[in-house]
Amino acid sequence: MDSLRLTLALIGLVIVVGIYFKFRSSDDDFLLVLKKLFNPVTKKFAATDHAVVNDDDLIPVLTPIDDEPDSSDFEALSQVISGRDRVEKYTKQEELTFTAVEETSETGPESLLLVLNLMSPKGHVFTGEGIHAVMTSAGLTHGEHKIYHYLDNGSAVFSIANAIEPGYFELSQLKTISTPGLALFMELPGPLECRKAFDTMLEVSQRLATALTGDLCDENRSVLTQQTISHLKEKVEAYRLKQQASQRRKH
Repeated sequence: MDSLRLTLALIGLVIVVGIYFKFRSSDDDFLLVLKKLFNPVTKKFAATDHAVVNDDDLIPVLTPIDDEPDSSDFEALSQVISGRDRVEKYTKQEELTFTAVEETSETGPESLLLVLNLMSPKGHVFTGEGIHAVMTSAGLTHGEHKIYHYLDNGSAVFSIANAIEPGYFELSQLKTISTPGLALFMELPGPLECRKAFDTMLEVSQRLATALTGDLCDENRSVLTQQTISHLKEKVEAYRLKQQASQRRKH
């Protein structure tokens, strides 16, 4: 009886080893299938050498380019956001008004504008379809002024525009749109407490940068460092204290 059990065990071992070597070459594909079957909630965006792809729709978010964009390509929107120009003039659409980027004298001393940039990796630009897929997956809405907004109870916590002309995104033209950068901006006060608003903008921006395989940068398009983040948080905190002092004086 013991010899029979040993024989059956050896036969089973031989069969297992045979199956292993037979399917060894397709191991990765087999494991991938298993992961998709038993772990449906996987990372939505996976990086490749040339693009980031949405697993559901297979939408590339990057496309290669021959020439790197010149810094002057970003100047128009930069001037609009910093309050040195009007978005109506920039977009050539006079019916638009953009309260978040009005003249600094009109927004008043009690407002604070924070700007970040999300830049594509060298040699590539973001695709319109890829941007839209990533934005909607991250909870942003394409809406007023044809740009994306992160909303809280219907009000924009922060917004994201095309960093170059025309500054906005036509949904009907996403297949032909490409851009080397996105401009993220937030005006305080807003719908959220200012520290929470900044933390929300930073967290979502970092997730967007990962999904788009881009670089999160400061308003001067230098890569965002921990030191810069700390400086921005100090700026927000100083603004919060100033706001509190102003409210106490009013009462």
